[in-house]
Amino acid sequence: MIAVKYAKTDPRNGNLNYRRRVPNALKPYFPGKTMLVKALGKGGAAMIAYGRYHDQIEHLLALAKNGVTGLSQTEQQTRLKAMLKKWEADPHSPGLDDNERTWRSEAADQMLAPYQDPDTGVWSEVPAEVEAQATALLTGIPKTNPEPTITDAFKFYLVEKAMTIPEKRKKQQQRFRRAEQNLIAAVASDKLVSQITREDARNWRDMRLATKVSPDTVRREKNDIHAVIALAQSELDASGKNQFTKLTLPKPPVSRQQQREPLPPEVIAGVYERLEAKRPDLLPIWTLLDFTGARPSEISQLLVGEIALNHPVPHIIIHERDDRTLKTSWSIRQVPLVGAALEAAKKVVRGVNNADTPAFPRYFGEGGMDNLSQALRSRVRALTKNPKHVPYSLRHNMKDRLIAAEVFHNTQTAIQGHASGSGEEASYGSAVSLEQKRDALLKALDGYRSKSVE
Repeated sequence: MIAVKYAKTDPRNGNLNYRRRVPNALKPYFPGKTMLVKALGKGGAAMIAYGRYHDQIEHLLALAKNGVTGLSQTEQQTRLKAMLKKWEADPHSPGLDDNERTWRSEAADQMLAPYQDPDTGVWSEVPAEVEAQATALLTGIPKTNPEPTITDAFKFYLVEKAMTIPEKRKKQQQRFRRAEQNLIAAVASDKLVSQITREDARNWRDMRLATKVSPDTVRREKNDIHAVIALAQSELDASGKNQFTKLTLPKPPVSRQQQREPLPPEVIAGVYERLEAKRPDLLPIWTLLDFTGARPSEISQLLVGEIALNHPVPHIIIHERDDRTLKTSWSIRQVPLVGAALEAAKKVVRGVNNADTPAFPRYFGEGGMDNLSQALRSRVRALTKNPKHVPYSLRHNMKDRLIAAEVFHNTQTAIQGHASGSGEEASYGSAVSLEQKRDALLKALDGYRSKSVE
């Protein structure tokens, strides 16, 4: 179930509804109402509708609390547009008919009245936010967007490219906000995107590297900034060049493949012993990771209905859902269950009749993956201090077993959810069957922990 603030699922039809008590600051915008209620629909479309409506309410709330002073032109226009729409006024004109123009003029006069000299009729010391709201009422706001600043570009990106899963969206927002703050610090102001220079980009790079963060972290942040600017250029009409294109960065000291190493046999066995003794809830997860080579998130987010035990080849089904995304399209696959993994899976689903029940409730949904990572990492770290030894290393162990068993490359990638090639290479050949994957796993795991999970 998707859990987001102010969103509730209607048990009668499964629709997601936005329900929120009207904040005190917004009561003038919603006269007579105590609750904001809006039907959002279902699935991914509901999350998109949620984001748009929630943003509109937050813009109104920010306008009511803070006004529009000190904001970029884009932020100012966004808030004023939300105000006019909520008043059912045309945002881009003084009004569509005489009636609208009349009430808008009267509303503007009421706003400005406290600052008008009754004798001379001259206005003085009108606060900037009052002037902006009155002007929007009298003239509307321009249809064309002003040049976006760095802040505008990042905010737009996080709306347009928001991840649908709350936990992932929270991490995405944190990562991009750090990148935004670092970029503004490097260029010394919230510049227009079009005014970012190549020198600014190099200054950002040098500043980040000087903090001793890893080259990989700098590279990821550079890619995030590049994506934000590219979207601003295509969707917000930001002019100029993307100065982060082909920005030279130092090469990482080790390749991505070398950042993790397979776990030594004694470490894997040691984790099994510790889980059997004290954490039986983690034992089937560790077993499935070990015997399938799947990613930790792919196992922790399984539903009971995605563990197919009545099939001639028992397997787990890894696919995208409204509440789960996958790393790439190649990650969508079925992985056979053999040996201890099959026994573990049987125990997980025993007595559970609802296919939509999480297989591992404690590690499912928001915060679950972080909890799992911490729980497994601490067990691994108690047995090895090598930083390249992590729970994810089990995928490397499986890769090594498949190679040692001389399993075909395409079968290896089909089991582990890796790309099987690019260009023409990826377009030829038939899909690897469940039977072929089962036989490959049996061959690779022959004799390995042959005793079933207790």
